[in-house]
Amino acid sequence: MTFELVDGRAGVPHISSDDLAALNTATIGEENCVLRYGDSFELTMASANSATLGTGVGMVGGRRFWNQAPTSLTIQSGTQGQKRNDLIVARYQKTSAGIESIEPIVVKGTPTTGTAADPATTTNDLKLWRVPLDGINAGKPVRLTHILLPLSAAIDGFKQALYDSGWYTVYSDDNIDIRVRRFNQTVFLNDKVRAYKIDTTWKAITTLPWSFRPDIQTYFAGASTDGNNVVQMNIETDGVLYAKTLGGEVNGVTFSACFPKNV
Repeated sequence: MTFELVDGRAGVPHISSDDLAALNTATIGEENCVLRYGDSFELTMASANSATLGTGVGMVGGRRFWNQAPTSLTIQSGTQGQKRNDLIVARYQKTSAGIESIEPIVVKGTPTTGTAADPATTTNDLKLWRVPLDGINAGKPVRLTHILLPLSAAIDGFKQALYDSGWYTVYSDDNIDIRVRRFNQTVFLNDKVRAYKIDTTWKAITTLPWSFRPDIQTYFAGASTDGNNVVQMNIETDGVLYAKTLGGEVNGVTFSACFPKNV
């Protein structure tokens, strides 16, 4: 039967590793990966011949596995004057009797006087690290598999993406009304300044709170309240809002603007 209820009782044993592998892959979105847990298989080189693989959780072909305690691995000595790349993999195996297992393996590369290449691996290997050797010295390990974040991180990111501060009054009196609002990563500015002389030199009006400040210096235009002069507006990254005319003097300005805010 092609339809199977995995999360349910069938009266007989019916759940296989293939069932779980398919459901894991559908849930996670990848067959072969490292999940954020423990040390995420962090690799520490004790010497050129000894490495320690940290705790972690991963999947090979959709089959979940974990390393519950740091595991020591041996790196064969390099060759003087030659370079070599060794790979540390998690190797999944299945016997003819259907018995499955996984273990960390050091796959030795081929020494060369040129540019070292990674050794061949199997489709049942999850490549965790590359250990480059130059002569008898081991270089800094290179992680080969990215770390997938848990669902909680995605939920937190979704909540942040829906952030709406609502309208916030920066300053308000009989002559000045400055309000800002942040929705996701965009800040909206809606303001009116009256009885406030502005001429051809930059004049500071107010300072925006940190969460509403632009990531880069931002310019935009305003309209004078008592004539046809164009008013140039500027918000510095420190939040100070400036205004000046392109000629003459005005007694007020109205303006609206929006700009990105990534932090």
